[in-house]
Amino acid sequence: MFTIVIGFLVVYGFLRPKRETASGREVARFEGSKKKNGRIKISGSFEIATPQKWCRIGLIFRFSETVKWYDYEPALGVQFNKYRLSITDQQGNCLFREDRSFMEFISLFTTAYTGKQYLGKYTATHKGNVAILEFIPPGPGKYELDFDLAADEEFFETGHKRTTIFQKFALYVCDGIKPLVGTEYPHKRVDLMQAREIMTRPIIAEDEEALVTKIAKDMAELGIGSVIITKEGKPAGIITERDLALKVLLKDRKASEVKAQEIMSSPLITIAPETSVEEASELVVKKGMKRLPVVENDVLIGIVSVRNMLTKKSEYVKIFYPEVRALASRGKQGVSSVVSYFLFKTDKRGEKGKMQVKDIMTYPIITEDEDTLVTKIAKDMDKFGIGSVAITKEGEPVGIITERDLALKVLLKDRKASEVKAKEIMAFPVITIGPEVSIDEVCKLAAEKRIKRLPVVENGVFVGIVSTRDLLARKPECVRGFYF
Repeated sequence: MFTIVIGFLVVYGFLRPKRETASGREVARFEGSKKKNGRIKISGSFEIATPQKWCRIGLIFRFSETVKWYDYEPALGVQFNKYRLSITDQQGNCLFREDRSFMEFISLFTTAYTGKQYLGKYTATHKGNVAILEFIPPGPGKYELDFDLAADEEFFETGHKRTTIFQKFALYVCDGIKPLVGTEYPHKRVDLMQAREIMTRPIIAEDEEALVTKIAKDMAELGIGSVIITKEGKPAGIITERDLALKVLLKDRKASEVKAQEIMSSPLITIAPETSVEEASELVVKKGMKRLPVVENDVLIGIVSVRNMLTKKSEYVKIFYPEVRALASRGKQGVSSVVSYFLFKTDKRGEKGKMQVKDIMTYPIITEDEDTLVTKIAKDMDKFGIGSVAITKEGEPVGIITERDLALKVLLKDRKASEVKAKEIMAFPVITIGPEVSIDEVCKLAAEKRIKRLPVVENGVFVGIVSTRDLLARKPECVRGFYF
């Protein structure tokens, strides 16, 4: 009966050879030769000619095993026949390495016998063709592959004995393939591009004793949004435009009165240069960050931002900007400067079903009069978690103030927030759009003008605002216009 069950799984289950559904090219095939020590080792090189296309390292195998169970424990089915697979580039940099149980990979026994007990002994032969790794190589060129498997192995545990012998084992590499999908494929899908390939360098760093005056000046002159802070030469924290805008101005202090160590965000979350872009993106999303310093041997060598990632991996836009409607109205009731916009019926689309600005804009919108002190503007930004405030004059739209305006236009002049009015630092004339404008037109305008936020105006009144995040959450294909 055991043999019948195993045979059924092999013939009809996930070990059945799969026919390719998309064109691909086999670029290499490696036959595994069994060594005297009962291991299969494969080392060789392969050439990739199609960069930024999915590739597959798969295996073709046949093995037999004899299993004797007295009292079966399901967890034992995944604890033997370890393999190691690694891929390196021409410079010797390891792009991927994995040590794993081969039986865990094929998952036969946990699938067939979980939670049951058996007495007896059986012998079975298994055949299969399973993809073990699908990946996107960093670029065209030659790559080195190294594989090592415990082919002949005896496993002993209380009430359990298993002997495994591999008769055939081969690896194949294909490029330009279509990734396999579905729960029946227990394989890894990874991106081999590393942080070192996309990071920005050289990187600007300041000592923790540096005054905010100098930090703001460096940001303005170099057009950067952050500075890494060091302590005794080692990375210790980071200061962004938001830190400057809120942590200094909210306390109504001058830039010359504040040191970097007082406002930097720490401890610093860093990554290694060999960290995959995929891992870096997951960390950015998990930690709610926009930048990851790259550190090697305690030395700062670069920084990876969301922009760096999207420039190389535009498909990650759905990770960073999921389609979530976050209205600015949350927590803003009772604020006199909020302009409500309740007349739009956002469930209806515009002409020919095209999505319009009113379908995606954030509203209500926070507005301030041009004579409002920067103290209040910084307070509202912090309280509502927003990055900009619309400015009005006698109730009509005249400008916009962002975190960057606060950070650079106030602090660079070494003034306190209570000494500066909105009209002195606002960006004007402000570029606005109407609620009926199509998203395609807005994407084009935002990319052309290189702006991150567009206030929405109707009949001379601010009714909402559209940001890069709003656009990319609904139109991820627009990412190339923003970041390329």
